[in-house]
Amino acid sequence: MSSNCVIIGDIKMSSSIDNWSDIFMRLDKTLKEINKVFASNILIDFRPTVGDEFQGVLKNPKNVYTIYLFIKYKLPADIYCGIGVGNIEKPLKKDIGMRGTAFYRARNALELCKKIKRKLFIKSSDTQSHPDKVINTLLRFIEVLENSWTKRQRDVVNYFRLHPDYNYEQLGKHFKTSKQSVSQILKAANWSAISEGEILLNSLLENIN
Repeated sequence: MSSNCVIIGDIKMSSSIDNWSDIFMRLDKTLKEINKVFASNILIDFRPTVGDEFQGVLKNPKNVYTIYLFIKYKLPADIYCGIGVGNIEKPLKKDIGMRGTAFYRARNALELCKKIKRKLFIKSSDTQSHPDKVINTLLRFIEVLENSWTKRQRDVVNYFRLHPDYNYEQLGKHFKTSKQSVSQILKAANWSAISEGEILLNSLLENIN
């Protein structure tokens, strides 16, 4: 049986955001949307917690990377995100007093993100296991490629990530451009290599126990 998966997120430099009210409302709306879209794999609903943080618990890590991308695409602010895989203890029916290795690892992963300046980090064990090393290395390579994107490339790739069933013509209609232009944008963004890495990443996540 797969372990539970905790996501703890933190909005970067929230104290310097002028339109905090708008950002927080967008965050709340995005998390509610996640609770509906991924309802079959959610154990504890995603919600804002304290200050600029948010969290949620999945039954297993299967959709965790897709959920991270969903939040990143929908939220007009940068985030740190720590993901922990393990067990959880829920002493009451209400979502309070919870603890467990999944929570501890997610918190530790979040702190590592802030320390080493990474957007996303995953921990499925208390040691540097081989699966964690492979997953986090893949995430690092993807992040480095993302950092080289133009705004146009970022918009097209992130939209495509959340609409994998779309073809280039449909993407072109959404962005009011040709399918040839979409193809050029994706090629310049190294989408083929990133997509290959993300397929492997999701496969590894599905097999974490």
